Amino acid sequence: MIRIHTLILGGGLTGLSTAYHLQQAGHSDYLLVEQTSQPGGLCRSFYKDGFTFDCSGHLLHLHTAYGKKWVRALLPNNLRRVKRNAWVYTHDTYIPFPFQANLYALPEKQRRECADGLKDRPVYATPSTFKEWCLTSFGKGIYKHFFRPYNTKLWGLPPSRLTCDWCGPFIPRPSGPQLQQMLSKKSTRPWGYNTYFYYPVHGGCGALVEALAKRVLNLRLNTRVTSIDLTTKTARLGTQTVRFDYLVNTLALPQFLQLLKNTPALSRLASRLKTVSVLVYHLAVRGKGKKFSWIYFPHSKDPFFRVGQQSSFSPYNAPKGCRSFYVELPGIYAPSRQLEKQIWNSLLQKGIITRYDEKITAFWQKIPAAYALFDKTHTATVQKALCQLEELDCLCAGRYGRWEYSFMETSILQGRETAQKLL
Repeated sequence: MIRIHTLILGGGLTGLSTAYHLQQAGHSDYLLVEQTSQPGGLCRSFYKDGFTFDCSGHLLHLHTAYGKKWVRALLPNNLRRVKRNAWVYTHDTYIPFPFQANLYALPEKQRRECADGLKDRPVYATPSTFKEWCLTSFGKGIYKHFFRPYNTKLWGLPPSRLTCDWCGPFIPRPSGPQLQQMLSKKSTRPWGYNTYFYYPVHGGCGALVEALAKRVLNLRLNTRVTSIDLTTKTARLGTQTVRFDYLVNTLALPQFLQLLKNTPALSRLASRLKTVSVLVYHLAVRGKGKKFSWIYFPHSKDPFFRVGQQSSFSPYNAPKGCRSFYVELPGIYAPSRQLEKQIWNSLLQKGIITRYDEKITAFWQKIPAAYALFDKTHTATVQKALCQLEELDCLCAGRYGRWEYSFMETSILQGRETAQKLL
């Protein structure tokens, strides 16, 4: 048995940030464990046939002075600022993203329906579902043509069965008069938290993790946690027992709760937390084509809900004269040659690839826990679990540890905040 002050579970961005900030404050009595052979979790990059791929889209949306300074210090001369070039493909038309701020670009019939919906929007003072939030914010037409089909495809549930607890900071919400103006002309201001983003010049998003991991001393890879007892403050790491004073969890909260022993009330909460999985088809081609950041596909005729152009984030993500993409599909799909052919033909029909493009490499990746599902039991269950865990000296942090919807900077900052709490 070994004894430490702080045991940190999960070597992703949040766990690494927590360890780094503890260490910077002179606290080295910690152990960070990661079950795989590489740190980073889903914030990793890998290399194949001259291309750099990430685990789907991982972009740095930096909004705080500390976050910008911290990332730049880790990636000196290896960070670029990129302007978003995103679209929505609907009714055989490319609409600039965000959809609700670019209604002028819709075909006449759909634009008229959006205009009619804006005139008689229902008013829900306190929306209880995502559907009610959308109808109050945008009206029936915008809901019909984008928010309902896209979110049903992404989450696997209709918006009437989702809460709106997650969407506030992430979905731009122009006022009624602004929406009316956007029916006829392009907005003069950018909309959304991601109008610009940062990305490493070399090494993909994994460059950030690699730079951070080099500064973390007590990182143990290939170490799987098999059980945790918060009543005795012990954890089993394979055949070894670790006794700790404090535990920091950054693993997916449902998975973590299933590891707990002797706290049955906490363990039972795991079954109430739902997960959305994603299947990613990585594709690289030789040939020139249009550049874009990502495109949303709301309608069910396309199996995928989003396509990102990995090679657009940095010129070093692909060899010269080549392009690379990540195609995101709901996790209900299974890899097959037939599905590959369907994806290729759909990308071809939409002009994302051309008949002159030569496929260089393609492969699948399954992300079992891509998103927390915000159903009606989600928020109360998460709050209950986090409060009870903190009473047992267990802090949860990050998108997965807190089972929330957030971006990479949040993981960095929550790692810092967790370290400050421990200190």
